[in-house]
Amino acid sequence: MKKFLNHLKKIDRSNFHELFDGLIEHRLFKPVVISIITSFMLFRGFESAQNLITDYQEIAAKKQAITPIKINLSDQDMKFDLDEDQLLEHRVKQGDTVMKILSDIGADELDIVAILNSTRKVFNPKLITVGDHVTVKYRVKIGYESKKSNVGNDVGRKVIINSVSIAPSAEQEIIISRKNDGEYDAREVKVKLMRYVSRYSGTLKNGLFVDGVEAGISPTSMMNMINLYSYDVDFQRDIRNGDKFEMLVESFYTEDGKKIKDGNVLFSSLTLQNRSIDIYMHKVDNRVEYFDFKGNSVRKSLLRTPINGARVSSGFGLRRHPILGYSKMHKGTDFAAPSGTPILAAGSGIISYYSVKGGYGNFVQIRHNENYSTAYGHASRYVKKLRVGSMVKQGDVVAYVGSTGRSTGPHLHFEVIYKGTQINPSKVKATSGLRLSGKELARFEGSRAEIERYRKNIPNQIRK
Repeated sequence: MKKFLNHLKKIDRSNFHELFDGLIEHRLFKPVVISIITSFMLFRGFESAQNLITDYQEIAAKKQAITPIKINLSDQDMKFDLDEDQLLEHRVKQGDTVMKILSDIGADELDIVAILNSTRKVFNPKLITVGDHVTVKYRVKIGYESKKSNVGNDVGRKVIINSVSIAPSAEQEIIISRKNDGEYDAREVKVKLMRYVSRYSGTLKNGLFVDGVEAGISPTSMMNMINLYSYDVDFQRDIRNGDKFEMLVESFYTEDGKKIKDGNVLFSSLTLQNRSIDIYMHKVDNRVEYFDFKGNSVRKSLLRTPINGARVSSGFGLRRHPILGYSKMHKGTDFAAPSGTPILAAGSGIISYYSVKGGYGNFVQIRHNENYSTAYGHASRYVKKLRVGSMVKQGDVVAYVGSTGRSTGPHLHFEVIYKGTQINPSKVKATSGLRLSGKELARFEGSRAEIERYRKNIPNQIRK
């Protein structure tokens, strides 16, 4: 008995179930086996035997799980069909086409061609772009039929497209539906959006952009506001903690309350230490423009800061040159910014220089009129499509920040040139563009009065 028990201990537990099955199948040995196991459990360790039995149960369960279920079918024909509705909600990725999306779910080639032909009547399916939403409702039909002949069994799968929805914009939806005759019909649906106006008012603590976004204003609206003030405000020297801001912003929602997009900035106010700047939106010839209280356009002939998010690292005037080592007149303003930051045209005009120029490195010069030009030095690279003689608009990207030429680090060297002489950019009083008068001024005053009613009646939305 002792030798037999020792032998049991050495048995591989993973094979124990096979031995156990074999012992049970031999009727003459069942009483002996049961006696041995009982004695072992009572006298030589209940825990070891329990572990063996547990292992046997686990292995047997696994064996049962992977054992195919055998079903005996009669010789008679058997046939069944399965229909199931499916829904695919797909966000367009790079390389996607309507044909590819439908092919991936197994749609019939003839149906795909019919859907594309129908769609082209109201929308070019090639115009879908990354991020667009495509929704497909389809039915999957699976049929099985057994046969008496030696040909075998038939299992068929067919996909029937019931409808396709393409949303190329928040306000537009193209719906292609299957008709009773199996043909497809496409139509364009205008999505109705609800317009709301929100008001935000607060005090600056960490910077205009950061405080605005933290208050709940979208980054897009904040950048629009900053761009509006870039004509009159030096964001590095004019903005201080404690300054106040206010904005009225449009937002558009679906009928079920889902926010789709931000609209225009209707009003913006920035209260600095020594002045307050109010800007009102008004449409001229169905084009959005911005004006001060008197109806003068806020768009000026020159931007004060032709770069976003930069700090002034060196102003205009006499200074000790960081490389040459002696005092030298600095005839521009330096804006420190990471390499690759876009450089914007300070005003509309024609590019008169677009190449390397001595210590300036990669250099761009724009002639705005007979008297004024602006220059941009130390660029890392140019915009490929531009060259000498190219027309640029105010705010267009003309180059990218770098450290070419005589430079100790990536920055933009910006100059304003008046009649051939560099002048202090911060002292330039840029002239305003459009000035409203007559009937258009009266229309603007109506727009301004509506905005003032919004300011009075809409509560502040800033999150506390």
